[in-house]
Parts: sequence; C-alpha cells; structure tokens
Amino acid sequence: MKATIITIGDEILIGQIVDTNSVSIARKLNNAGITIVEKVSIGDTREEIITTVERAMSRSEVVIITGGLGPTKDDITKHTLASMFNSELCYNETEGEHVRSLLARRGIAFTDLNRGQAMLPKCCTVLHNAHGTAPGMWFDTERGGVVIALPGVPFEMEHLMEDEVVPRLKSRFKLKSIVHLTLITRGIPESILAERIAAWEDALPRYMHLAYLPAPNVVRLRLSAYDVDEEVARAEMSAEFERLHAIIGDNIVGMEGATLEERVHEMLVARGLKLAVAESCTGGVIASKFTAIPGASAYFMAGIVAYSNEAKHDILGVSNESLARYGAVSEQVAMEMAEGARRTTGADYAIATTGIAGPTGGSAEKPVGTVWMAVATPTKIFAIMRNSGTDRGQITSRASAYAIELLYNELKTTEL
Repeated sequence: MKATIITIGDEILIGQIVDTNSVSIARKLNNAGITIVEKVSIGDTREEIITTVERAMSRSEVVIITGGLGPTKDDITKHTLASMFNSELCYNETEGEHVRSLLARRGIAFTDLNRGQAMLPKCCTVLHNAHGTAPGMWFDTERGGVVIALPGVPFEMEHLMEDEVVPRLKSRFKLKSIVHLTLITRGIPESILAERIAAWEDALPRYMHLAYLPAPNVVRLRLSAYDVDEEVARAEMSAEFERLHAIIGDNIVGMEGATLEERVHEMLVARGLKLAVAESCTGGVIASKFTAIPGASAYFMAGIVAYSNEAKHDILGVSNESLARYGAVSEQVAMEMAEGARRTTGADYAIATTGIAGPTGGSAEKPVGTVWMAVATPTKIFAIMRNSGTDRGQITSRASAYAIELLYNELKTTEL
C-alpha cells in the first residue's frame, strides 16, 4: 500500500514555517503498514493542487493533503477538490453548529466567513474536527484509492489522523505490517562501522534492509522489513542486532531513542553521584540535554555558562595566569573550568567545554571548530581536544556529544 503526502502553503515554500505535518503523517502511516513514496510541498494555487493531486493519485492508493482549509480567500484547497471530484459545496448542519458553538466559547461572532467552514463537497465523507473549525474530507477515487484533506494546524491534523484517518484506512484496506528497528552506536565513524560489520550485513535475511543514519558522534543502524508478520520480523531483527554485540559491543548505546546522556543519567542515579557542567562555546546545550531527562534532579547540581574570561575566573576560579598564558581555549583552562564547577557545586563529576564556535575568532594555531573539553572526577582531571567542524551549529552539537561521551567512557571504566 503506497501513499503520497502533500502539504499546501506558500509559507512552507518560503521557509516561514517548518513543515512538521508531513513528518507526523508519515510516521502514523508507516506504523499502520503504509509505505510513503513521496512527500511534496506546493503553493496555494489551483493549478498546482490539481496537477500534484492527479499525479499522486496515479501512483498511490492513499493521498493525504494538509493546508488550505481555512475560511479566508487564500484557502482554496476545499474548492479545488470539489471541482476535481465534480461536486458542489453544500452546507453541513452538524459542522455548522459545531463551528458556531466553538466560536461562541471563544467569544467570536459566527459570520458568513466562518459559516463557510461548514460548506463542504457533497461527495465527500466529512471527518469531524473536534478541535477546530475546519473539518477533514475523505474522497473515494475511481481507481479505488482515497484522497484525504486535513487542516494544516498540526494538533488538529494529528487528532484527525489518530481518531478518523488511520482507523478508516485500516478498515478500508488490507494492510500488511512495516517494521523498523533501530540500534544506536557511538564513537565509531560510519565508514569504519560499515567495514567492521560488513560480514554481518551480508548475512542478513534478504527481506531485511539496513540503513546507516549518521549524527554527531552517533550512527543509527536501522533494519526495515515490509509486508511481513510483525511479531516474527521484530523477533528476528532483535536477534540480528544481538549478534552485533560480539562485534561492536563497546560502541552500542541501545535501541532507538537511547542516548549517551540517558546512559550517563542511569549510571549516576545508580551510583548516587552528582554532576555539574561548565560550558563556554556550547552555551548550555550539555546542561539542557541532561535536564530534559525526567529525574535529572536526582544528580544534576548546576549548569554554568561561563562565556567570558571574567566569568571563568570569578565563578569557576580559572586562574588569570592560565588565561593569559594559554588562552581561554586550552587544555589548562578546560581542566580548571571542570574542577571549578565540581568544587563550586560539590558535585562528584563535572564536564567543561571551551572552544571557538566561529564564524570568527579562529587562528592558524586554533582554527574555528577547536574545542577543548574536560572531565573532573573525585580523583583526577583530564581533557581532550576535538576539531568539531566549521559551522557554528555543527560545532556546538558535535562538541556537546564529544563531551558527554568523554564522561560516559570514564564512568564505564569505573563501573562498579
């Protein structure tokens, strides 16, 4: 079963908003056993809508559209679809009363413009939108497929997908399962990882497909299977990933959703240890990763963003001599920052970062992307330097991942 997702709106094309709808819809369809063959964003024009929907109908049994269902003149999706399906717009009493009631609760008058929300193509099945004024619409096509139009407001679209669309699709079509299982690895580049597991990959059952999904200091290995018995496929995929432990066991973080910060979180909680973070170039990113995990208050003491030399000295106790002699971006300053954070907060462990995030400030000796990161423990302090790229966002992301891995490795070597 194939699907095409179409998002409509000039605001998407000009980059004014980010299209999150297609991501959410794709995930829900995939979980239901429907394969997405295309996602496309188009502008608010009749010609684009007609051309794109007709092309989608020719290659997909399911076409889902979001956007353009509002009450204003630039919202033309409903009118265009009515024309495509040779249908007239008729007032739907049930939806009209819903719109009237919803607006009344918000203190908004029920005008002719709002009344238009209940003008719907006579040939469609109305999908009631309990959370907004724009109903969804379900059209049956001559080819035996369906075209579904949903509002562009994300939370309204998601409720309709969950409550109306997916159940109807499961009832209408005989869907087979699609199974994805993802393993998270760390500390090994994609190319080296591929070489190391080549024999394992070559021996995979033919129905399993492996994809490499790299991110800063992490590579996701995703196994996928289509049109399968879900329970059997999931068990066999899990068994295949178990075999990887003998090959790259030290580099495995866990299954999909697992992160290094979560592994650090678990170790600190289990051992009753405390953590503090001192950040310069990463600007609080590391602290935010830990505090985003429920239960972080059990061990996370403080996150200090000491961006200036004065803050490094006054708050963390970095010596002026080290700053003058070695510079803020140095092994010595990184270690003093880490120890200062540990000492100041009373934590058992502390992470520190200091670097050049760019785009300016680099030199031949210390180019943009140079980041020193340090870990202070109850018995020692150590630091490493990593060149984390050339783009400011990339540098911050990579340096944060490197620093957390540094602490993770230390905790692993001292595991009880």
